[in-house]
Amino acid sequence: MKRADGITYRTAVVPVRMRSKDYRKAHETAYRAGLLFTNLAGFRQEFYDREGRDPSRAEALGQVEDPELLRMHAHSKQAVYEALTEAVSAALRNIGEGVEGVRMPHRAKNYRPVAFTRGYGWRITPDGKLALSLGRRDGRILLPVPEVTDARTGNTVPADDWGEIELCWDRDNRTWSLHIPYTTHQPPVLGLQNVMAVDEGIINPMTCAVETAEAYAVTVINGRSARAVKHRRNTAVAALRRKQSKCLKGSRQWRRYDKAVKRAQGKAKTSLRNHNHQVSRKVADLAQEHDTGTITVGDVRGIEKNTRNTKVRRSGRHQRRRLSQWDRGDQERHVAQKTGVGLVHIDESYSTKTCPACLTRNRPSGRNYRCRTCGFTCHRDAVGAINILMRAKHGEYRAIDPDKTIRVTYLRATPLHRAPARSRST
Repeated sequence: MKRADGITYRTAVVPVRMRSKDYRKAHETAYRAGLLFTNLAGFRQEFYDREGRDPSRAEALGQVEDPELLRMHAHSKQAVYEALTEAVSAALRNIGEGVEGVRMPHRAKNYRPVAFTRGYGWRITPDGKLALSLGRRDGRILLPVPEVTDARTGNTVPADDWGEIELCWDRDNRTWSLHIPYTTHQPPVLGLQNVMAVDEGIINPMTCAVETAEAYAVTVINGRSARAVKHRRNTAVAALRRKQSKCLKGSRQWRRYDKAVKRAQGKAKTSLRNHNHQVSRKVADLAQEHDTGTITVGDVRGIEKNTRNTKVRRSGRHQRRRLSQWDRGDQERHVAQKTGVGLVHIDESYSTKTCPACLTRNRPSGRNYRCRTCGFTCHRDAVGAINILMRAKHGEYRAIDPDKTIRVTYLRATPLHRAPARSRST
């Protein structure tokens, strides 16, 4: 995240293990934070309907009648109120932009992350422990000081550079983790006059195209490993859900199946998070290599909506599932954070059908493109990225320079892991 003053922050996610007593305290505090958020959201709506304005922090926290909900550190309670105000501001901003179906915060929250401000909510004790304060009544949680490494430089980040820490519960992996923000090296300033086009896809998450003095450099990032992870997760969850449906809800066997489902989902979530960061890191490295301060992405937002049409069937059930599980938004957000460049969306209609050499529209089959008019051949996603690049630079699809070649490079999003070869017994 980059603030207005130019300071850049990253967030390290550090899993932690607690004593059973602290484990229960953390759950109780997170549960109270969720109830407090729900109460404040309801009071805020009533107050607005009556007074025509949002309540202040003192007015909102002062209306809470249940003393159990206030059994938190004062700064943790303030963080809950600030989270509510941020949610209200986001809803108002979306309403102003004309987004449909936007509502103010209204859903009941069972859990909320617990925030600990620097110097008050958390501190390093003299004996070298990380102390998370839960208030006067519940005391504190003592943890070993986690080691935070800057993902960009590889250096250890001292505790003096940490910001507000959040204690978060991972429902799928059933583990606690600390989300620790820290100041980091700012991304280099890139040239705004240079343009890189990105064609997004399900098989190949991002295909990047840049025009150089000698050629059109295209990089295809393969994401079949993510498809395999999602397929394994979907298959495992479906099989477990079928077995779970035959059990009495809440029974011992039902709970065992439910834990197995969460383990499968948690394992896949960890793998996909790594995959998305690997994809965005490769795109960010390409942007820095070619000094491209303008990144244009084909606009596929909302493609997953209205795919199930009874009159005109646009997509089958398997394709609908792939679209609904597409991590395009996460990858775009990671690229923007790692490059410091805001991504620009552009219409990509017929980008994979239009021939870059003669502008004839063809219907490609498979991953290879072949023009029936001029015989031009190339990778299908590379064709889409080049056409998006032409539209971004000229405002329309234009024929490429015939004197320049197209260099296509293929990269794996994640390294290929092979099982070690078994030695033959003699």
